[in-house]
Amino acid sequence: MPTPLKTKRRPSFSRMVSLAVIVMVLVLAPSAALAYIDPGTGSFVIQGIIAAVVGAGFAIKMFWHRIKSTLTGKPLPGDDDPDE
Repeated sequence: MPTPLKTKRRPSFSRMVSLAVIVMVLVLAPSAALAYIDPGTGSFVIQGIIAAVVGAGFAIKMFWHRIKSTLTGKPLPGDDDPDE
């Protein structure tokens, strides 16, 4: 007679959190870099920061009406029919 299949148990939340903390500690632990950073790297980092700020501003501008309607609780101007 075949044995029934065992169901896999999901790990508990506390075990998952502790595993995530261990992984973050290992990833973020300081170590020797032994790398050369040339002057162009600074401008590259500044360009990345500027791109992130402009991108976030553009995303907020594109979704401003939805953000505003969510915060105020008022429906969007074109949302007259709730069935669609």
